Amino acid sequence: MPKTNPWHSLKENRYHDNTRCGPGSEIPAHNRVPGTGNKPHCTDCTKLNSEGK
Repeated sequence: MPKTNPWHSLKENRYHDNTRCGPGSEIPAHNRVPGTGNKPHCTDCTKLNSEGK
């Protein structure tokens, strides 16, 4: 499963933890910050994780 340690962007209002997440994978490396940033979970990541993808 591509679930991994969480990351977020300072420019977004959600965090990601699935490497197959489209919006999460589009965050440029220089804007990625490790951790959740106390932000809500990305709905795309939630769906992918629940489907085991």
